[in-house]
Amino acid sequence: MKFNQLKLASFALSAAVLISSCGGGGSQEKSSDASSEFDAAKEQVAADVSKVLKDLPPPSEVPYLLMNAGAEFDPTIVNSLDKIESYQSDETKAALNLGVYATDIGYLASYEKSELALDYMGECQKLAAPVGVAEAIDYGMIARFESNMENKDSLTSVINDVMQKSGERLSELEELNSAALLLAGSWIEGVYISTTIVNTYPDDLPEESRTLILEPLVKIVIDQKTSLNDLLQVMNDVPESEAVNNMKVELGKVKAIYDGELAEVEKQISENTGGFVLKPSTLDNLAAEVTRIRTSIVE
Repeated sequence: MKFNQLKLASFALSAAVLISSCGGGGSQEKSSDASSEFDAAKEQVAADVSKVLKDLPPPSEVPYLLMNAGAEFDPTIVNSLDKIESYQSDETKAALNLGVYATDIGYLASYEKSELALDYMGECQKLAAPVGVAEAIDYGMIARFESNMENKDSLTSVINDVMQKSGERLSELEELNSAALLLAGSWIEGVYISTTIVNTYPDDLPEESRTLILEPLVKIVIDQKTSLNDLLQVMNDVPESEAVNNMKVELGKVKAIYDGELAEVEKQISENTGGFVLKPSTLDNLAAEVTRIRTSIVE
C-alpha cells in the first residue's frame, strides 16, 4: 500500500506550516488546499483498507477447507457466547471478538451446525453496536441467514457478506483501527481452529496414517502466511493506537515463526522434495503462539 500513516502525518505537518507562515486570504486558501490533501489522504487509506478486506480470506474459507480436508467437528473449539457481555464495554475487545465470532460462525456453518450458527449470529448483534457496524448484522441479515439454513454454501456467503460490510462500514466511519482489529481477530481464530484440530486429532492411528491424514491440514495453516502479511500491511496503514500497536507486536511474533522455521518447510513444499512429509509437530511453535494470542483476545 502506498499511503500510510507517515503520509497522513506529512499532510498534517504541511497544513500546519502553511497556516503559521502565511497571512490574509492567501493563508486561508493554502490552508484549504492542505486540508483537501489531508482529506484525500485519509480517503486513500480507507480505500487501501477496503481493498485488503476484499483480498484477505473470508472468515468461512479456512473452516471450509478444514472440513473438506476431512477434519471432524469439535464443538469445544469455538468461543463461548457467555463471554459476549464482557466484551461490550470495551471497543477493542468488541472488535477483536467480533472477528473471532465471525470465523466461529463460518466453522459452525461449514459443518452444517445451522441452529447454533444462527444463535451466534444473533448474539453478535451485541458487539456490532459498540464497534459501529450494527447495520451489517441487522435483523434483515439474520433473517437472510435463517432462510438459508438448509444451504451450507449460502450460509457461508452470508457470513462473508457480514464481514465485508462491517469492514466497509468502518472505513466509511474512519474507524480504520476497529476494521484492522476485526480482521486480526478473524485471522487469529482461523489459525487457532486449524492448529487445534491438528493437535487434538485422535492418536489411536498408526503414526504414518495419522501423518498422512493431517498433512493437508498442516498445509492449510502454512498457506496462511500470505494473508498474515496482508493483515500486517493493514495494521501498518491505519492510524496508530495502543490496541493496534499491541496487535502488530503480537502478529509480528507469529510472522517471525512463518519467516523462520516454517520458511524452510514452505520451500520444501514448493520444491516438492522427494520423501518430504508434513508432520503435525511442524506447527507446534506456531500453535502455541497463536493460542496464547487468542487467549488474550477472548479472556
